Amino acid sequence: MIKLMGKSARDIIKNIELDFGDEKEIYINTELSKNLVIEILENSNVETIYLPESKYKRTNKKLLEALKDINLEVKPIKAKTGRPSKNEEIISKYLDKHPKKISEITGINLKTVEYHYYKLKSKK
Repeated sequence: MIKLMGKSARDIIKNIELDFGDEKEIYINTELSKNLVIEILENSNVETIYLPESKYKRTNKKLLEALKDINLEVKPIKAKTGRPSKNEEIISKYLDKHPKKISEITGINLKTVEYHYYKLKSKK
C-alpha cells in the first residue's frame, strides 16, 4: 500500500509520484477532491483508496458514488489519533525481555522501545 500524505489535496497532488507501479491500494490522509482523484486515476491502476474515518465522512458523497460506479472502492480506516500513550510506563513492565520482543508484544515501534528500554535500564 502506498501512503500519500499532505496537509491538503494540493500538497498531495504535488507529491504524487508518476510511477505507482502495480500498486492496487493507497492511503490518503486528506479528503478526496475531484482534482486529486483525477491525478490518481491518470497515474495509477488503483482499485482501493483508504481514508481516515473523519476525512471519509467529509468527502463529497457524489464523488464517492462516481468512484463506486467505475469500480474504485473508497474505504474508511481507523487512523491513530490523539496523544501518544505513556510508552515508558508500558515498557517498564517488560524490562526482563529483549527490546525486540517488547516491540512485538506491545506494538510500539522498535526504536521507541529501545530508547525507553535503555533509558530505564541505566536508571537502575
